[in-house]
Amino acid sequence: MPSKPVNPNEFLLIPKWINEDYFVPILEKDMGNFEKIVSFLPIAATAPGENYTSIMVRVVIVYLSKDGSKEDVSYILKTGLDVNKGGAMVEQIGMFPREKEMYQHHIPLFGKLYKEAGIEVELAPKCVHIEETPERITMVFEDLKRKNFRNIDRLKGLDLPHMRCVLRKLAELHAASAVYREINGPYDTKYSKNMFSEENRELLTKVREFREPQYQKAMLEWGIPDIERYIKKSPSATKFIEETLRLNKADEKSFNVLNHGDSWCNNIMFKYKENGEVDSTLFVDLQLCKWGSPAQDLWYVIVSSASLDIKVKEFDHFIKIYHERLSECLNLLNYSKPVPTLRDVHVMMIKGGTWGYVTANGVMVAVLMPSDKDSNMDKMLSPGPESDAFRHKTFTNPLYVKAMKQLLPFFDQRGVLDFD
Repeated sequence: MPSKPVNPNEFLLIPKWINEDYFVPILEKDMGNFEKIVSFLPIAATAPGENYTSIMVRVVIVYLSKDGSKEDVSYILKTGLDVNKGGAMVEQIGMFPREKEMYQHHIPLFGKLYKEAGIEVELAPKCVHIEETPERITMVFEDLKRKNFRNIDRLKGLDLPHMRCVLRKLAELHAASAVYREINGPYDTKYSKNMFSEENRELLTKVREFREPQYQKAMLEWGIPDIERYIKKSPSATKFIEETLRLNKADEKSFNVLNHGDSWCNNIMFKYKENGEVDSTLFVDLQLCKWGSPAQDLWYVIVSSASLDIKVKEFDHFIKIYHERLSECLNLLNYSKPVPTLRDVHVMMIKGGTWGYVTANGVMVAVLMPSDKDSNMDKMLSPGPESDAFRHKTFTNPLYVKAMKQLLPFFDQRGVLDFD
């Protein structure tokens, strides 16, 4: 019998409807030999600060099989936040309908494209159950930890071997999405926007207006020479929103893909060989998939998740790793248009440089924040003294400051900070 798993977040309130009765039909479908549940344990799937946009529950089950033996299995259940705890923005962006369609439709068909081309490419875990009610969308996934998949430590980041695997996997996802679009036509309009959309302009402007003065105040504590020059380059709320809205519109004259959209290290899982090498890489959390330039995913994963010693040093090398696999996959899948050159991808990165600034100013703040019971969407995005105090803690976190000491000069040299 497996030992009782440790709950990584005792502060998570698990909804009462996540119970044995809910899981009986799931087990009947997923386990052909299922007879009845012997024990049922729902616990948090992630620690505080590891997930911001959903409730994630690991459900550990011991069940009696039809032959009388006891078996154990676990699943990851994912459902929406309460409206007053960040769920309103998640709902407004349409994260769950997007992810539901990705698992039901697109991911299986991307895999089919590769299979028809003669290779097996796995992109994401198996989804065993999807339920949509007026109150919520719920998805139940295989528990990748049972297959020995795990995340790396987000505070340390991805080293070069891990980054190579992630960039190649991104290229596989991107290539299949581009070929799928050629065959089937445009994606649904839900994939043409993310949180930086016109509907969210007012909300985004307010968040920027109450957040940015605190951010600039924290910058003065970073100990970076000539920091006032960088502060002067910080765009106003209006300019920042205009630039992100512009960037969010796909240029159909350029090469576009279905971006993962939230490709930071906690949404990437690895399985290892006996010698410690990465054997398999999978993406999780497909809530923010977005049609547009691959520069979005590339800036996002490099800035948010590459380890500090290589984040800037290996930047151009990262682009080459990605481009090599992208070219291989597009050719394998018989992409009919010209395959982007390495130069083309570098140009995309220059044009999409604002994604780097947005990532450093946003998700990287959360990625490099040590686990904290107060880490949640509500604290990140709400006004008020309590949230202000938490944000100041994140903005002056030594790991974050260390990263920005590298990134600010790098962004400046690449013109990323030239919002004027």
